[in-house]
Amino acid sequence: MNFAVLFVGIKLVDLYAGYRRGQFVLRGVNLEITDNTIILGPNGSGKTTLLRTIVGITVSKRGRILIDGVDVDSIRGRPGLVAANLPEVVISTRLSVKHIASYYLDVLGGDYEYFKDLASRLGGVEVLEKRLHELSAGLKKIVLNTLAIATRAKYILLDEPFENLDPARRVVMLKEIVSASGVKVMDTHATWLLRALPEWNTYLMAEGLVYGPLRPRELEELRVSREPVEDIVLTIKLKTGNIYLSKTTGTPLSSLESLDKLYEVLTWQY
Repeated sequence: MNFAVLFVGIKLVDLYAGYRRGQFVLRGVNLEITDNTIILGPNGSGKTTLLRTIVGITVSKRGRILIDGVDVDSIRGRPGLVAANLPEVVISTRLSVKHIASYYLDVLGGDYEYFKDLASRLGGVEVLEKRLHELSAGLKKIVLNTLAIATRAKYILLDEPFENLDPARRVVMLKEIVSASGVKVMDTHATWLLRALPEWNTYLMAEGLVYGPLRPRELEELRVSREPVEDIVLTIKLKTGNIYLSKTTGTPLSSLESLDKLYEVLTWQY
């Protein structure tokens, strides 16, 4: 007897989505996410569009998105499945943050008490009384991050979760993200996260394509070359030409102030 093996995770198959200056933002992305994941790339690489497409804010033009083996269009919005810190997923009304959060988490079966506690610790109790549009960029990010985590969803998508947060708040938020239940998918340009999360799967993203996965420790061992080499680990395809990452040939990433200079490597001009 044959039994079909169900893929458990988020699977993107030949995905094209978004449109910018006459071209797709995502250009044939193939990606399987089954565990905590970092998507690392410079601004404009397509990271946010990737998350927006998974949750349905950006409509895919070609390809498929499967969650636990089911086409996402048939299960989109199902409580407890996917949550995101994208501002578009929360209806901004004249209601206060606490009223929006109470309603939102009640509908999704989340944990309002957790939300209230963390939002108050990071933003002060007054943040709960304000409206979303009244918040600073940092406070709004805290609220959206905390809402996503408080849903207790199986998959939590976090777009630049540390942007506009001061170092002390970043540390607290990172601890909450790591300890949260579910599979976390985080896009970022912050290379310090690689050392903080050495066991997470890591993908590089450049010009609408995704490369990987690698462990952060593996990335630090790689060398960068503009010419093809024998032991290529990854080939980054840019419009200006290819960049090759290998273990033996080229400039060590560690010599480029480790991974802090990764984006300069990805955007070299020929």
